[in-house]
Amino acid sequence: MPFRSGSISYSRFGVSGSLPDDANEGALALLGRHVVKQRALADEGTLSGWCSGRHVFDADFSWEHCGFSGAILCAMRVDRAKVPPEIRRAYVAMAEDERRAAEADAKAGARPGDGPVAPLSRAARREARADADRRCKEEIADGRYRRIGMVPVLFDLVHRSVLTPASGDAVFKELKALVEATYGCRLERRSAGGVAADILGARGMTSDLDDAVPEAFTAPPAEAVARAQEDGARVGQRPEVPWALAGGDLNDFLGNAFLMWLWWQAEAREGIVETASVQVAVMVDKLLELECPWGVGGKATLRGAMPTRSVEAAKALQSGKWPRRMGLLFAAHGQEFECTLQGDRFTVGGLRLQPPEEAANTPRLEIEDRLDRLGTFDAVLVALYDQFLRERFGREWPTRRQQVSEWINARSAVRAAV
Repeated sequence: MPFRSGSISYSRFGVSGSLPDDANEGALALLGRHVVKQRALADEGTLSGWCSGRHVFDADFSWEHCGFSGAILCAMRVDRAKVPPEIRRAYVAMAEDERRAAEADAKAGARPGDGPVAPLSRAARREARADADRRCKEEIADGRYRRIGMVPVLFDLVHRSVLTPASGDAVFKELKALVEATYGCRLERRSAGGVAADILGARGMTSDLDDAVPEAFTAPPAEAVARAQEDGARVGQRPEVPWALAGGDLNDFLGNAFLMWLWWQAEAREGIVETASVQVAVMVDKLLELECPWGVGGKATLRGAMPTRSVEAAKALQSGKWPRRMGLLFAAHGQEFECTLQGDRFTVGGLRLQPPEEAANTPRLEIEDRLDRLGTFDAVLVALYDQFLRERFGREWPTRRQQVSEWINARSAVRAAV
């Protein structure tokens, strides 16, 4: 129950279509029409439906449990049924044994000398498999061989988005179908490229995003140069960023450039970022994962206090690696936040919210406070990304990119001197 208690992890999804404007009685009632019935899953496969999010069997979609100002908080229950192969084979063998026994009994009443019982016919074996299938389906309907999971879902009705840890393709497929069946709207992943499209599209800068290409902060690695020479090609300042190519949105590289920009802000600019809406203090801590955007230098993972200040981090930067995931600390609006951010996917992990000075009087008030703090964090994160995009697609970007490159070289020079 990450939205209701504990640390929070989520991916972002945009909504197109008729999402409710507020968490009214009608909007909540629609959730109740799509719940998992006890015997609805009568065969192997997956079945999904809504639950309140307090636990997998709770279907009370009242305002008290699921309705909040500008938001609906619930969960998707996912039931998966799979009969173990050993059990299915056993049921088939048992059904075949029953037929052999029946044939033996019939043979016992025959005249002596008629010979042994013949092997089961193809039709008898087919009937045995059908009996085993019926038995498996009956037991699945009774709840056996079923794994039940729950995925928290937060509908942000104000910003027309959905926050949920449903990052895997299989879970997203179930959620997408369930949301469309419930509200008639469609979900779309919002990785770094998608979020950039929303922000820049609102400014009429979609064409600028269409023309965006990855730009390196260092010279290409020697391995990339050698590989290009073997292929008769020329290596420039535009790495291919293989993970963005594999992710489906070529502009997801902007999320990695965003992490590099945050890292530079934290170390070269004292970690104070002025956004259009709020001043944010930024620090990188505990985790740093990097990967070569040319696809030749491999990966590096650094953990511990201040990993960005290590010799390994300086070497990784100088070799051309880009950050893919970082541990971050934000301070804004009088609150502190700690999380990890996967840049290209724009997914938040392990978000820790600052507890209130005074404990809430009721569980409901506690959840309201958590959702308010989550909304503040998400707004700060988007504001930082917005500020990065203003620079990235502004006239001063060549100068800023040069500053980041000089910072990388200076770090390497200092480490070498030490």
